[in-house]
Amino acid sequence: MMKQRDTPLELDNLVCNYFGHDYDLIDDSEALQPKIDAYNRQAGKAMQMALLEDIDDFLALGDTMNMAFSKRYGVYFDPLLWGITPHDFLVLVREQVNIALANSQNN
Repeated sequence: MMKQRDTPLELDNLVCNYFGHDYDLIDDSEALQPKIDAYNRQAGKAMQMALLEDIDDFLALGDTMNMAFSKRYGVYFDPLLWGITPHDFLVLVREQVNIALANSQNN
């Protein structure tokens, strides 16, 4: 179930801090992957698990997901400007967080 709009999400942390207006403080490239990698290096397991839950909630919205994503994050981040849809962005982040979690269990 999608949390209310005013409830903070871990996805807010990722989008606003790693892809928002000051994204160049994290990584000055235009690439998505270095920012996702920086998040995974700095986030703890609980944060990563919360992020995965937030992503699943958004993806469960189906056809309304793009609108909901834009409504919540449009001021901070528009994935289309980075050459990716909101859906594909969330799928990419989910994949990379799952890889990071699996790698942390193997170490």
